Amino acid sequence: MSKKFVVGQIGCGAFARAQHGPNCCRNEHIAKIKWACDVSKDNARTYAQQFGAEKTTSSFEDVTTDPEVDVICIATSHEAHVPIIESAAKHGKHVFCEKPMAMDELQSYKIIRAVRTSKIKLCVDYMRRTAPAMLALKREWLAHKANPQRQPWRYIEKPHEKLIEETATDFLVRVQDESSSYRMVHLDPFRGGGLIIGEATHWLDLACWLFDDDRPVQILAWGSARMRYGIHLSFQGGNAATIIFTPNGSFDYPKEMFEIACDGALFRMEHWVENQYYGRPGTEKEVFSLQRDCAPEVGKQGGLSGYLEKHKATVSSTTNAKKVWNDLVPNHGWEENFDGFIDSIINGSPTPCDELAGYRATLLGNLAIKSIELNKPLPVPVDKWDYHVELQ
Repeated sequence: MSKKFVVGQIGCGAFARAQHGPNCCRNEHIAKIKWACDVSKDNARTYAQQFGAEKTTSSFEDVTTDPEVDVICIATSHEAHVPIIESAAKHGKHVFCEKPMAMDELQSYKIIRAVRTSKIKLCVDYMRRTAPAMLALKREWLAHKANPQRQPWRYIEKPHEKLIEETATDFLVRVQDESSSYRMVHLDPFRGGGLIIGEATHWLDLACWLFDDDRPVQILAWGSARMRYGIHLSFQGGNAATIIFTPNGSFDYPKEMFEIACDGALFRMEHWVENQYYGRPGTEKEVFSLQRDCAPEVGKQGGLSGYLEKHKATVSSTTNAKKVWNDLVPNHGWEENFDGFIDSIINGSPTPCDELAGYRATLLGNLAIKSIELNKPLPVPVDKWDYHVELQ
């Protein structure tokens, strides 16, 4: 029987209560949540009552220095991560940290150094890389790339040797959101970093995970680094990722859509509930279960149409759609990412998203901001990507 872990939660706000608490309580390897720590006593008290934490505090050092605690879960504002992780690492605690891991290179350096010196496990909650729908999308794309299949009716004007542009893969991320879904702290440049550091790092990380055998070499961004932007990321092998984010959309339609175009085929994922595969024979669609479904009797067909029916039924009796955010939740991979982190501690294996991946997302986010400021594309230097931290 494997060891059971004791958890300390640092940062007990809405997201910690929506994901960290439930995922800790659900995982069979977690013995208990001992600490609920937050600068807001009300947040700490609410979290403790909801998830059975034994103690509350406003000092993170009470948690990181407790010899009984094995795992620290961090859901604080972004700028607070470094001292918490450094203290946790010093005292041998494994760390599960909300994104972004850090806001700049210096913060990232300090975290990488602390984690690797102490040999603890760190996992950043870029959970989209562990979502079932995204894993399926990557699987189908790689299978097609390895052995392209054509629809029998596919028309080709004149066969020719492939041009360089035709040998690459294009990854498109379209995000439409409502600006009201973000608190002002997200837009504070020194606490939240704006929505490129706070949100685009999710999709920059996802692009790097998707093209994991390739390296980004150039980034071009435009718009507003604060909350309305586009980012184009070019990879050494010719692959490319494009992220388009608008805060002027509607909660009435799902937030995220992903497309992979490759060698005569299109692979599309709609809001984590439905994958569509075009341009090749075989499977045309897959549907995926929600993480939480408060309306199981509605939209039983699943997929995008089922989700939209559930959403309409759920929000029809409220004036604030965010109130049902915890009740109707597509599976973004939160549970899988946390479970993978715990498994990595038990098995001595890599975490689903380690400190280097966390740093790289921050690096690309900061380069995107600089690209907007300078109004030009920027290189992704190899010495920044293949990052070296000397340990003493």
